[in-house]
Amino acid sequence: MPSKKLFEVRNEIFVKNGIPALKKKGFEESPYKGVRFGKIDSGTFVYDLCRLKADSQLETITTYISKGDSWIKVFLNVFQLHPALKSIDKLKALTGTQYLLPPNSVTRMRLRVNGIKGMPLFNTVEHKIKSFYTESGFQKRVSELSELIESDLTNIDSFINRWHELHQPLVTDWEGKEIAKKE
Repeated sequence: MPSKKLFEVRNEIFVKNGIPALKKKGFEESPYKGVRFGKIDSGTFVYDLCRLKADSQLETITTYISKGDSWIKVFLNVFQLHPALKSIDKLKALTGTQYLLPPNSVTRMRLRVNGIKGMPLFNTVEHKIKSFYTESGFQKRVSELSELIESDLTNIDSFINRWHELHQPLVTDWEGKEIAKKE
């Protein structure tokens, strides 16, 4: 199977199953300037989505689909915005690149890879197209991945709860610059 077809199929799976599942949970395309939402070059799709919780926590989901591998890489991170924010629309004129850089990226959790409970050796459920040998095997693998992406992103709150078990949200301003803690 040509890698270009696998690349396109993985993107199609995420667009058809992942994005609608996240939108049902209140996520939307990130409002920041320079947002990545689709193909950014000939070998990469990136989707930045977020939602704002009532307590001014910004939950971000960034998904990478690259031509050189068989994964759909979904990353989750949570930030506490200060001052408090009532509407995500106020972020539209701002840049959010700081959310992708350290120290903010240190608490980023990849779904189905980071934050798993138990022995990683036994974690066989992954966001990737597993091996296949026939066209019907390929279709089965595509169906399995489609169902897994939809299920995981429909149940994104369980991953967010796990993130909170492992991390504390960094307190940042609206552009993602960390606000120093008062001691």
